[in-house]
Amino acid sequence: MKNYKATDPEMIQAQEDLAKLSNLSDRIISNDKDLLDELMTIQGKLCEISAIKANFMQRYEDILDEQYQIETRLAVFQHEMLHSFELVFRYYKTKKKGFK
Repeated sequence: MKNYKATDPEMIQAQEDLAKLSNLSDRIISNDKDLLDELMTIQGKLCEISAIKANFMQRYEDILDEQYQIETRLAVFQHEMLHSFELVFRYYKTKKKGFK
C-alpha cells in the first residue's frame, strides 16, 4: 500500500472532498427557494454523472474498435504466414532435397 503525504495531490483532493461532504450537513431546506436549489443541485449532479458515463462509454467503444482492428491485423498476418508456409512446403516437396 502506498504511503501518502499531506502534500500529495490525492490527499489534497481527499481533504477538499471531505470538506465538501462535511458542509452538506449544515444545509437545511426552509423555503421553496432552498428546495429549488437542492433540486437544481441534484439535477446538476445527475448531468455530471451522465457526462462521466458517456465519456466512459465512448472510451470503451474506442477500445473495442481498436481491439477489432488489432484482431483483424493479426488474422491477416496469420493468413500471410500460413500462405508462406504453404509455399515453402510446396517448394520442399517438389525438390525433395531438403533445405541447404
